[in-house]
Amino acid sequence: MDNNHILKPSQVVKNYLDTFFSKDIEKTLDCLTDDVVWQVQGAAKVPTIGTRKGKDEVRAWLELFPVNFKPLEFKIERFFDQDDECVITGHVKHQILSTDRIFASDFAAVCRIREGKICSYKFLEDSYGLWESFQSNQLL
Repeated sequence: MDNNHILKPSQVVKNYLDTFFSKDIEKTLDCLTDDVVWQVQGAAKVPTIGTRKGKDEVRAWLELFPVNFKPLEFKIERFFDQDDECVITGHVKHQILSTDRIFASDFAAVCRIREGKICSYKFLEDSYGLWESFQSNQLL
């Protein structure tokens, strides 16, 4: 790819999000470097929380997502590009399939790009609210 066709970090992230929401795991993995570091912070007892390294571990995360979440809303408010990074802010709303509870939160994602692919992904949301949504009503 010559310098006239290098994508901005936000364009790389938008492409990743499009493939993620198309539910095509192989195309989604193609948006990531082989050594990607994938982080979703929060309570360890939530199945999609934690750090994953490499495409095989991210594949396991991608397979866990539809088993646990029914996406209801994903709104991006802003993309911020700086050097090789993109920060996204927005709002997410999911139904938690195991409890039938609704989880909604503002979010931020910090993505680092290398050679047109995401090499680092860090997703920040209301981790307590997410943990709480995974709890049965009897525990609350």
